[in-house]
Amino acid sequence: MGGWRQHEVNTLVDRKHRGPKRSKLLEDMAAQEATVTGASERDQAGARPRVRRTRGRWRLFGTMAVLVAAVGGGLFLDVVPAGATVVLNGAGSSFAAPIITQWAIDMSQPPYNLSINYSASNSGQGRFEFTNQTTDFAVSDTGYVNANVGTTEPSFPFEFIPITAAGVAFMYNIPGLTHTLQLTSYTACLLLTGQITNWDDPALHLNGANAGTTLPNLPVFPVTESDAAGTNFVLEEYCIAEQPAVWAQYAQNMAATSPPSGVPVSATYPNSNWEAPGNGYDEQSTAAVASNVANTSGAIGPVQETYAVQSGFTGSNPAKGVAGLQNASGYFALPTPVDVDSGLAYATQMANGTTSLNFNGIGPNVYPLGLVSYLLTPTTGWSAAKGAVMSQFVNYALTLGQQEGPSIGYAPLGLSLERYGIDRVVADVPGAVAPTAAESAAYSCGDFTPTEVQAGQTTPTCGVTNGTPPPPPETPEAPAALMLPLGALAIMGTVIVRRTRRRHRHGAALPA
Repeated sequence: MGGWRQHEVNTLVDRKHRGPKRSKLLEDMAAQEATVTGASERDQAGARPRVRRTRGRWRLFGTMAVLVAAVGGGLFLDVVPAGATVVLNGAGSSFAAPIITQWAIDMSQPPYNLSINYSASNSGQGRFEFTNQTTDFAVSDTGYVNANVGTTEPSFPFEFIPITAAGVAFMYNIPGLTHTLQLTSYTACLLLTGQITNWDDPALHLNGANAGTTLPNLPVFPVTESDAAGTNFVLEEYCIAEQPAVWAQYAQNMAATSPPSGVPVSATYPNSNWEAPGNGYDEQSTAAVASNVANTSGAIGPVQETYAVQSGFTGSNPAKGVAGLQNASGYFALPTPVDVDSGLAYATQMANGTTSLNFNGIGPNVYPLGLVSYLLTPTTGWSAAKGAVMSQFVNYALTLGQQEGPSIGYAPLGLSLERYGIDRVVADVPGAVAPTAAESAAYSCGDFTPTEVQAGQTTPTCGVTNGTPPPPPETPEAPAALMLPLGALAIMGTVIVRRTRRRHRHGAALPA
Protein backbone atom coordinates (compact mmCIF):
# COMPACT_ATOMS: atom_id res chain seq x y z
CA MET A 1 0.00 0.00 0.00
CA GLY A 2 1.06 3.58 -0.53
CA GLY A 3 2.88 5.46 2.17
CA TRP A 4 6.43 6.20 3.24
CA ARG A 5 8.65 5.78 0.20
CA GLN A 6 10.40 2.41 0.35
CA HIS A 7 13.88 1.98 -1.04
CA GLU A 8 15.86 -1.09 -1.92
CA VAL A 9 19.05 -1.06 0.12
CA ASN A 10 21.71 -3.02 -1.70
CA THR A 11 24.95 -2.78 0.19
CA LEU A 12 24.41 -2.64 3.96
CA VAL A 13 27.01 -5.29 4.78
CA ASP A 14 25.60 -8.06 2.62
CA ARG A 15 22.02 -7.53 3.81
CA LYS A 16 19.06 -6.14 1.86
CA HIS A 17 15.76 -4.49 2.72
CA ARG A 18 13.36 -4.93 -0.16
CA GLY A 19 10.22 -2.82 -0.31
CA PRO A 20 7.41 -3.03 -2.85
CA LYS A 21 8.17 -1.59 -6.27
CA ARG A 22 6.88 1.89 -6.92
CA SER A 23 5.26 3.06 -10.10
CA LYS A 24 7.21 5.36 -12.41
CA LEU A 25 4.92 8.20 -11.38
CA LEU A 26 5.72 7.81 -7.70
CA GLU A 27 9.45 7.57 -8.36
CA ASP A 28 9.36 10.68 -10.55
CA MET A 29 7.51 12.61 -7.87
CA ALA A 30 9.91 11.42 -5.16
CA ALA A 31 12.81 12.63 -7.29
CA GLN A 32 11.37 16.13 -7.22
CA GLU A 33 11.70 16.41 -3.44
CA ALA A 34 14.17 19.17 -2.59
CA THR A 35 16.04 20.45 0.41
CA VAL A 36 17.24 24.03 0.55
CA THR A 37 20.65 24.47 2.10
CA GLY A 38 21.82 27.68 3.71
CA ALA A 39 25.05 29.02 2.29
CA SER A 40 26.87 30.16 5.40
CA GLU A 41 29.79 27.99 6.50
CA ARG A 42 31.74 27.84 9.72
CA ASP A 43 34.91 29.89 9.28
CA GLN A 44 38.29 29.69 10.96
CA ALA A 45 37.18 31.98 13.78
CA GLY A 46 34.19 29.84 14.76
CA ALA A 47 31.36 31.61 12.97
CA ARG A 48 27.74 30.72 13.57
CA PRO A 49 26.78 27.26 12.28
CA ARG A 50 24.84 26.57 9.13
CA VAL A 51 21.07 26.75 9.30
CA ARG A 52 18.94 24.80 6.85
CA ARG A 53 15.23 24.45 6.38
CA THR A 54 13.39 21.67 4.64
CA ARG A 55 10.87 22.91 2.10
CA GLY A 56 7.30 21.82 1.83
CA ARG A 57 6.61 19.19 -0.77
CA TRP A 58 3.75 17.20 -2.27
CA ARG A 59 3.68 13.45 -2.37
CA LEU A 60 1.15 11.16 -4.01
CA PHE A 61 0.22 7.83 -2.47
CA GLY A 62 -2.04 5.99 -4.89
CA THR A 63 -5.27 8.01 -4.95
CA MET A 64 -4.32 10.05 -1.89
CA ALA A 65 -2.68 13.46 -2.02
CA VAL A 66 -0.70 14.35 1.07
CA LEU A 67 0.62 17.83 1.67
CA VAL A 68 4.03 17.97 3.28
CA ALA A 69 4.96 21.40 4.57
CA ALA A 70 7.71 22.83 6.76
CA VAL A 71 5.96 24.12 9.83
CA GLY A 72 6.88 23.11 13.44
CA GLY A 73 8.79 20.05 14.65
CA GLY A 74 6.95 16.82 13.83
CA LEU A 75 4.49 15.22 11.49
CA PHE A 76 0.73 15.50 11.39
CA LEU A 77 -1.05 13.05 9.14
CA ASP A 78 -4.80 13.51 8.74
CA VAL A 79 -6.27 10.35 7.17
CA VAL A 80 -10.06 10.69 7.07
CA PRO A 81 -12.03 8.55 4.61
CA ALA A 82 -15.17 10.22 3.40
CA GLY A 83 -18.10 9.45 5.68
CA ALA A 84 -15.99 8.45 8.68
CA THR A 85 -17.76 9.16 11.97
CA VAL A 86 -15.21 7.85 14.47
CA VAL A 87 -11.79 9.51 14.36
CA LEU A 88 -8.81 8.51 16.53
CA ASN A 89 -6.10 11.08 17.17
CA GLY A 90 -2.62 10.06 18.27
CA ALA A 91 0.61 11.88 19.12
CA GLY A 92 4.19 11.15 20.10
CA SER A 93 7.33 9.48 18.82
CA SER A 94 8.93 10.74 15.61
CA PHE A 95 11.20 7.67 15.70
CA ALA A 96 8.18 5.42 15.12
CA ALA A 97 6.37 7.90 12.85
CA PRO A 98 7.17 6.28 9.46
CA ILE A 99 5.54 2.96 10.36
CA ILE A 100 2.64 4.50 12.35
CA THR A 101 1.94 6.77 9.38
CA GLN A 102 2.05 3.85 6.96
CA TRP A 103 -0.41 1.86 9.04
CA ALA A 104 -2.78 4.85 9.30
CA ILE A 105 -2.75 5.15 5.51
CA ASP A 106 -3.27 1.40 5.12
CA MET A 107 -6.27 1.46 7.41
CA SER A 108 -7.91 4.36 5.59
CA GLN A 109 -8.40 1.96 2.67
CA PRO A 110 -10.69 -1.09 2.24
CA PRO A 111 -11.59 -3.29 4.01
CA TYR A 112 -11.04 -1.05 7.06
CA ASN A 113 -11.90 2.51 5.94
CA LEU A 114 -10.92 3.87 9.35
CA SER A 115 -9.81 7.37 10.31
CA ILE A 116 -6.60 7.58 12.35
CA ASN A 117 -4.58 10.81 12.66
CA TYR A 118 -1.04 10.91 14.02
CA SER A 119 0.96 13.98 15.06
CA ALA A 120 4.66 13.18 15.46
CA SER A 121 6.70 15.34 17.83
CA ASN A 122 8.51 13.30 20.50
CA SER A 123 7.75 10.60 23.02
CA GLY A 124 7.53 12.97 25.97
CA GLN A 125 5.05 15.25 24.22
CA GLY A 126 2.92 12.24 23.30
CA ARG A 127 2.86 11.04 26.91
CA PHE A 128 2.01 14.56 28.11
CA GLU A 129 -0.93 14.86 25.73
CA PHE A 130 -2.13 11.37 26.60
CA THR A 131 -2.04 12.08 30.35
CA ASN A 132 -3.93 15.35 29.80
CA GLN A 133 -6.44 13.62 27.51
CA THR A 134 -5.83 15.95 24.57
CA THR A 135 -5.13 12.95 22.35
CA ASP A 136 -6.80 9.54 22.15
CA PHE A 137 -3.57 7.55 22.11
CA ALA A 138 0.16 8.15 22.28
CA VAL A 139 3.22 6.42 20.88
CA SER A 140 6.32 6.48 23.09
CA ASP A 141 9.72 4.80 22.91
CA THR A 142 9.86 4.61 26.71
CA GLY A 143 7.61 4.52 29.73
CA TYR A 144 7.00 7.59 31.89
CA VAL A 145 10.63 8.54 32.48
CA ASN A 146 12.62 11.60 33.55
CA ALA A 147 12.21 14.42 31.00
CA ASN A 148 11.07 18.02 30.72
CA VAL A 149 7.60 16.86 29.66
CA GLY A 150 5.54 13.67 29.86
CA THR A 151 6.68 12.43 33.26
CA THR A 152 3.31 12.04 35.02
CA GLU A 153 1.27 8.92 34.45
CA PRO A 154 -2.46 9.33 33.75
CA SER A 155 -4.99 9.16 36.55
CA PHE A 156 -7.09 6.82 34.38
CA PRO A 157 -6.33 3.15 33.62
CA PHE A 158 -4.23 2.57 30.50
CA GLU A 159 -1.99 0.01 28.81
CA PHE A 160 1.46 0.07 27.21
CA ILE A 161 1.08 -1.98 24.02
CA PRO A 162 4.36 -2.94 22.27
CA ILE A 163 3.75 -1.82 18.69
CA THR A 164 7.05 -1.79 16.76
CA ALA A 165 10.83 -2.03 17.14
CA ALA A 166 13.87 -0.60 15.38
CA GLY A 167 17.54 0.12 15.89
CA VAL A 168 18.95 3.50 16.83
CA ALA A 169 21.06 4.07 13.73
CA PHE A 170 24.14 6.30 13.68
CA MET A 171 23.75 8.26 10.44
CA TYR A 172 26.99 9.96 9.35
CA ASN A 173 28.30 12.23 6.59
CA ILE A 174 32.09 11.84 6.14
CA PRO A 175 33.28 12.91 2.66
CA GLY A 176 35.95 10.63 1.23
CA LEU A 177 35.28 7.67 3.50
CA THR A 178 35.74 4.46 1.52
CA HIS A 179 34.35 1.87 3.96
CA THR A 180 31.29 1.84 6.22
CA LEU A 181 32.09 3.57 9.51
CA GLN A 182 32.51 1.21 12.47
CA LEU A 183 31.83 2.38 16.04
CA THR A 184 32.33 0.86 19.46
CA SER A 185 30.26 1.87 22.49
CA TYR A 186 33.27 3.96 23.54
CA THR A 187 33.54 5.96 20.31
CA ALA A 188 29.76 6.26 19.80
CA CYS A 189 29.37 7.83 23.23
CA LEU A 190 32.47 10.03 22.83
CA LEU A 191 31.25 11.34 19.46
CA LEU A 192 27.73 12.26 20.58
CA THR A 193 28.98 13.97 23.74
CA GLY A 194 31.58 16.12 21.97
CA GLN A 195 34.58 14.28 23.37
CA ILE A 196 35.91 13.27 19.94
CA THR A 197 36.07 16.44 17.88
CA ASN A 198 37.88 15.30 14.72
CA TRP A 199 37.33 12.24 12.54
CA ASP A 200 41.04 11.39 12.45
CA ASP A 201 41.06 10.71 16.22
CA PRO A 202 43.03 7.48 16.90
CA ALA A 203 40.28 6.26 19.26
CA LEU A 204 38.19 5.44 16.18
CA HIS A 205 40.64 2.62 15.37
CA LEU A 206 40.50 0.91 18.79
CA ASN A 207 39.16 -2.65 19.22
CA GLY A 208 39.58 -3.49 15.55
CA ALA A 209 37.30 -0.73 14.31
CA ASN A 210 37.88 0.83 10.88
CA ALA A 211 40.89 -1.38 10.18
CA GLY A 212 42.66 -0.33 7.01
CA THR A 213 40.44 2.73 6.67
CA THR A 214 41.80 6.27 6.68
CA LEU A 215 39.49 8.70 8.43
CA PRO A 216 39.82 12.33 7.30
CA ASN A 217 41.05 15.39 9.14
CA LEU A 218 37.56 16.82 9.48
CA PRO A 219 35.67 18.36 12.41
CA VAL A 220 32.94 16.26 14.04
CA PHE A 221 29.46 17.78 14.39
CA PRO A 222 27.20 15.67 16.62
CA VAL A 223 23.51 16.24 15.86
CA THR A 224 21.09 15.30 18.62
CA GLU A 225 17.58 16.09 19.88
CA SER A 226 17.14 18.31 22.91
CA ASP A 227 13.42 17.54 23.11
CA ALA A 228 11.98 14.68 25.18
CA ALA A 229 12.84 11.95 22.67
CA GLY A 230 12.73 8.29 23.62
CA THR A 231 15.88 7.71 21.59
CA ASN A 232 17.71 10.07 23.95
CA PHE A 233 16.69 8.01 26.97
CA VAL A 234 17.83 4.75 25.35
CA LEU A 235 21.13 6.32 24.22
CA GLU A 236 21.77 7.66 27.70
CA GLU A 237 20.97 4.25 29.19
CA TYR A 238 23.44 2.74 26.72
CA CYS A 239 26.29 5.16 27.47
CA ILE A 240 25.76 5.01 31.25
CA ALA A 241 25.73 1.19 31.17
CA GLU A 242 28.56 0.65 28.67
CA GLN A 243 30.78 3.71 29.15
CA PRO A 244 30.07 5.25 32.57
CA ALA A 245 33.33 7.24 32.69
CA VAL A 246 32.65 8.84 29.31
CA TRP A 247 29.14 9.78 30.37
CA ALA A 248 30.27 11.11 33.74
CA GLN A 249 32.78 13.37 31.98
CA TYR A 250 30.06 14.65 29.66
CA ALA A 251 27.83 15.42 32.67
CA GLN A 252 30.73 17.31 34.25
CA ASN A 253 31.42 19.23 31.02
CA MET A 254 27.77 20.28 30.80
CA ALA A 255 27.33 21.17 34.49
CA ALA A 256 28.34 24.80 33.99
CA THR A 257 25.64 25.46 31.40
CA SER A 258 21.92 25.90 31.96
CA PRO A 259 20.14 23.27 29.86
CA PRO A 260 17.39 24.74 27.65
CA SER A 261 15.19 21.77 28.51
CA GLY A 262 15.52 22.53 32.22
CA VAL A 263 16.68 18.95 32.87
CA PRO A 264 20.35 18.78 33.93
CA VAL A 265 22.52 15.95 32.62
CA SER A 266 22.93 13.31 35.31
CA ALA A 267 26.14 11.29 35.57
CA THR A 268 24.27 8.18 36.69
CA TYR A 269 20.63 8.38 35.61
CA PRO A 270 19.25 8.68 32.05
CA ASN A 271 16.66 11.19 30.95
CA SER A 272 14.98 12.00 27.65
CA ASN A 273 16.65 15.34 26.95
CA TRP A 274 20.08 15.42 25.31
CA GLU A 275 21.94 18.73 25.43
CA ALA A 276 24.27 19.36 22.50
CA PRO A 277 27.96 19.76 23.40
CA GLY A 278 29.97 22.77 22.23
CA ASN A 279 30.54 21.34 18.74
CA GLY A 280 27.00 20.02 18.36
CA TYR A 281 23.60 20.83 16.89
CA ASP A 282 20.28 20.72 18.77
CA GLU A 283 17.23 19.54 16.86
CA GLN A 284 13.59 18.85 17.72
CA SER A 285 12.73 15.68 15.79
CA THR A 286 14.30 12.61 14.21
CA ALA A 287 13.51 14.03 10.77
CA ALA A 288 15.39 17.24 11.61
CA VAL A 289 18.41 15.27 12.84
CA ALA A 290 18.51 13.33 9.56
CA SER A 291 18.16 16.51 7.49
CA ASN A 292 21.02 18.19 9.37
CA VAL A 293 23.35 15.20 9.01
CA ALA A 294 22.54 14.88 5.31
CA ASN A 295 23.56 18.50 4.74
CA THR A 296 26.55 18.85 7.08
CA SER A 297 29.99 17.43 6.27
CA GLY A 298 31.42 15.75 9.37
CA ALA A 299 28.04 15.30 11.04
CA ILE A 300 26.75 12.23 12.88
CA GLY A 301 23.39 11.73 14.59
CA PRO A 302 21.03 9.05 15.93
CA VAL A 303 17.97 8.30 13.76
CA GLN A 304 15.64 5.50 12.76
CA GLU A 305 17.07 3.93 9.60
CA THR A 306 14.16 4.97 7.36
CA TYR A 307 15.12 8.62 7.78
CA ALA A 308 18.67 7.86 6.62
CA VAL A 309 17.47 5.86 3.62
CA GLN A 310 15.04 8.60 2.61
CA SER A 311 17.96 11.04 2.65
CA GLY A 312 19.84 8.83 0.19
CA PHE A 313 22.05 7.19 2.85
CA THR A 314 21.42 3.66 1.58
CA GLY A 315 24.86 2.13 2.08
CA SER A 316 25.85 2.36 -1.57
CA ASN A 317 28.14 5.29 -0.74
CA PRO A 318 30.31 4.61 2.37
CA ALA A 319 30.83 8.34 2.84
CA LYS A 320 27.13 8.81 3.56
CA GLY A 321 25.76 5.89 5.49
CA VAL A 322 24.78 4.24 8.73
CA ALA A 323 27.54 2.99 11.03
CA GLY A 324 28.15 -0.55 12.15
CA LEU A 325 28.08 -0.85 15.96
CA GLN A 326 30.27 -3.38 17.75
CA ASN A 327 28.39 -5.94 19.82
CA ALA A 328 29.50 -8.03 22.80
CA SER A 329 30.79 -10.75 20.45
CA GLY A 330 33.08 -8.26 18.72
CA TYR A 331 31.12 -8.10 15.46
CA PHE A 332 30.10 -4.80 13.85
CA ALA A 333 26.37 -5.11 13.18
CA LEU A 334 23.99 -2.79 11.35
CA PRO A 335 20.45 -1.77 12.45
CA THR A 336 18.74 -4.16 10.02
CA PRO A 337 15.50 -5.81 11.17
CA VAL A 338 17.23 -9.18 11.64
CA ASP A 339 20.07 -7.69 13.70
CA VAL A 340 17.71 -5.57 15.81
CA ASP A 341 15.52 -8.61 16.50
CA SER A 342 18.64 -10.57 17.42
CA GLY A 343 19.58 -7.94 20.00
CA LEU A 344 16.05 -7.66 21.40
CA ALA A 345 15.97 -11.43 22.01
CA TYR A 346 17.89 -10.57 25.19
CA ALA A 347 15.40 -7.92 26.38
CA THR A 348 12.96 -8.58 29.23
CA GLN A 349 9.32 -7.57 29.20
CA MET A 350 8.31 -5.79 32.40
CA ALA A 351 5.00 -6.14 34.26
CA ASN A 352 3.61 -2.91 32.77
CA GLY A 353 4.28 -4.06 29.19
CA THR A 354 7.45 -2.05 28.59
CA THR A 355 10.82 -3.66 27.89
CA SER A 356 14.07 -3.65 29.84
CA LEU A 357 16.92 -3.61 27.31
CA ASN A 358 20.10 -5.69 27.46
CA PHE A 359 22.94 -4.14 25.45
CA ASN A 360 25.25 -7.14 25.73
CA GLY A 361 23.56 -9.89 23.75
CA ILE A 362 25.91 -12.53 22.30
CA GLY A 363 25.80 -13.47 18.63
CA PRO A 364 27.24 -12.46 15.26
CA ASN A 365 24.09 -10.64 14.15
CA VAL A 366 23.26 -8.74 17.35
CA TYR A 367 22.70 -5.01 16.94
CA PRO A 368 23.04 -3.89 20.56
CA LEU A 369 21.05 -0.66 20.42
CA GLY A 370 17.47 -1.49 19.51
CA LEU A 371 14.33 -0.17 21.15
CA VAL A 372 10.64 -1.02 21.35
CA SER A 373 7.97 1.64 20.80
CA TYR A 374 4.66 1.44 22.64
CA LEU A 375 1.11 2.54 21.94
CA LEU A 376 -0.59 3.98 25.02
CA THR A 377 -4.33 3.35 25.06
CA PRO A 378 -6.98 4.03 27.71
CA THR A 379 -8.86 1.04 29.03
CA THR A 380 -11.86 2.90 30.45
CA GLY A 381 -13.84 6.02 29.57
CA TRP A 382 -14.09 5.32 25.85
CA SER A 383 -17.14 4.69 23.78
CA ALA A 384 -17.40 1.19 22.36
CA ALA A 385 -17.12 2.73 18.88
CA LYS A 386 -13.75 4.30 19.64
CA GLY A 387 -12.56 1.15 21.36
CA ALA A 388 -13.45 -0.88 18.28
CA VAL A 389 -11.40 1.43 16.03
CA MET A 390 -8.47 1.32 18.46
CA SER A 391 -8.53 -2.47 18.58
CA GLN A 392 -8.73 -2.75 14.79
CA PHE A 393 -5.66 -0.54 14.49
CA VAL A 394 -3.74 -2.65 17.01
CA ASN A 395 -4.92 -5.90 15.40
CA TYR A 396 -3.61 -4.74 12.04
CA ALA A 397 -0.37 -3.22 13.36
CA LEU A 398 0.59 -6.36 15.29
CA THR A 399 -0.11 -8.80 12.45
CA LEU A 400 -0.17 -7.64 8.83
CA GLY A 401 1.58 -4.41 9.84
CA GLN A 402 4.52 -6.31 11.34
CA GLN A 403 5.07 -8.00 7.98
CA GLU A 404 5.23 -4.58 6.35
CA GLY A 405 7.78 -3.21 8.81
CA PRO A 406 11.09 -4.68 7.50
CA SER A 407 10.66 -3.01 4.11
CA ILE A 408 10.92 0.37 5.84
CA GLY A 409 13.48 -0.52 8.49
CA TYR A 410 11.35 -1.79 11.40
CA ALA A 411 11.80 -5.17 13.09
CA PRO A 412 8.90 -7.58 13.72
CA LEU A 413 8.17 -7.92 17.43
CA GLY A 414 7.71 -11.70 17.35
CA LEU A 415 4.78 -13.88 18.34
CA SER A 416 4.86 -13.32 22.11
CA LEU A 417 4.69 -9.52 21.99
CA GLU A 418 2.21 -9.51 19.11
CA ARG A 419 -0.16 -11.78 21.05
CA TYR A 420 0.43 -9.87 24.29
CA GLY A 421 -0.57 -6.56 22.70
CA ILE A 422 -3.67 -7.84 20.95
CA ASP A 423 -4.83 -9.90 23.92
CA ARG A 424 -4.48 -6.92 26.30
CA VAL A 425 -6.53 -4.67 24.04
CA VAL A 426 -9.22 -7.30 23.41
CA ALA A 427 -9.48 -7.93 27.15
CA ASP A 428 -9.33 -4.35 28.45
CA VAL A 429 -10.53 -1.84 25.83
CA PRO A 430 -14.32 -1.29 25.63
CA GLY A 431 -15.78 -2.38 22.30
CA ALA A 432 -12.60 -4.15 21.20
CA VAL A 433 -12.90 -6.79 18.49
CA ALA A 434 -10.75 -9.82 17.80
CA PRO A 435 -8.46 -9.97 14.76
CA THR A 436 -9.86 -10.89 11.36
CA ALA A 437 -9.02 -14.22 9.75
CA ALA A 438 -6.38 -12.56 7.57
CA GLU A 439 -4.80 -10.89 10.59
CA SER A 440 -4.80 -14.08 12.67
CA ALA A 441 -3.01 -15.85 9.82
CA ALA A 442 -0.33 -13.14 9.80
CA TYR A 443 1.08 -13.55 13.32
CA SER A 444 4.80 -14.27 13.46
CA CYS A 445 5.38 -17.99 13.81
CA GLY A 446 7.71 -17.63 16.80
CA ASP A 447 10.30 -15.47 18.59
CA PHE A 448 14.05 -15.18 18.32
CA THR A 449 15.64 -16.85 21.34
CA PRO A 450 19.15 -16.21 22.72
CA THR A 451 20.14 -19.75 21.76
CA GLU A 452 19.14 -19.16 18.15
CA VAL A 453 20.86 -15.77 18.09
CA GLN A 454 24.10 -17.15 19.49
CA ALA A 455 24.11 -19.75 16.72
CA GLY A 456 23.74 -17.01 14.09
CA GLN A 457 20.22 -18.01 13.12
CA THR A 458 18.51 -15.31 11.04
CA THR A 459 14.88 -16.50 11.24
CA PRO A 460 13.04 -17.64 14.36
CA THR A 461 12.05 -21.29 14.71
CA CYS A 462 8.30 -21.60 14.28
CA GLY A 463 6.54 -22.65 17.46
CA VAL A 464 9.43 -21.54 19.70
CA THR A 465 8.85 -18.48 21.88
CA ASN A 466 11.12 -16.45 24.12
CA GLY A 467 9.34 -17.15 27.39
CA THR A 468 5.89 -18.50 28.17
CA PRO A 469 4.08 -19.48 24.96
CA PRO A 470 1.02 -17.29 24.30
CA PRO A 471 -2.43 -18.89 24.31
CA PRO A 472 -4.12 -19.85 21.03
CA PRO A 473 -5.41 -16.89 18.99
CA GLU A 474 -8.87 -15.52 19.68
CA THR A 475 -11.67 -16.57 17.34
CA PRO A 476 -11.45 -14.14 14.39
CA GLU A 477 -14.15 -11.55 13.97
CA ALA A 478 -14.80 -9.47 10.89
CA PRO A 479 -14.77 -5.70 11.54
CA ALA A 480 -17.87 -5.25 9.39
CA ALA A 481 -20.00 -3.53 12.02
CA LEU A 482 -17.93 -0.37 11.86
CA MET A 483 -16.99 -0.41 8.20
CA LEU A 484 -17.78 2.78 6.31
CA PRO A 485 -17.70 3.46 2.54
CA LEU A 486 -14.27 4.56 1.34
CA GLY A 487 -15.53 7.33 -0.90
CA ALA A 488 -13.16 10.03 -2.10
CA LEU A 489 -9.76 10.11 -0.42
CA ALA A 490 -8.70 13.73 -0.62
CA ILE A 491 -6.36 13.79 2.30
CA MET A 492 -4.26 16.59 3.62
CA GLY A 493 -1.64 16.43 6.29
CA THR A 494 1.36 18.35 7.34
CA VAL A 495 4.86 17.17 7.88
CA ILE A 496 6.64 19.38 10.28
CA VAL A 497 10.39 19.43 9.91
CA ARG A 498 11.82 22.57 11.38
CA ARG A 499 15.49 23.31 11.55
CA THR A 500 16.30 24.73 14.93
CA ARG A 501 19.31 26.61 16.00
CA ARG A 502 22.50 24.95 17.02
CA ARG A 503 23.95 26.47 20.13
CA HIS A 504 27.71 26.92 20.21
CA ARG A 505 29.40 26.44 23.52
CA HIS A 506 33.06 26.58 24.41
CA GLY A 507 34.68 24.11 26.74
CA ALA A 508 37.47 21.57 26.99
CA ALA A 509 36.92 18.19 25.39
CA LEU A 510 37.91 14.97 27.09
CA PRO A 511 41.08 13.60 25.47
CA ALA A 512 40.46 10.31 23.67
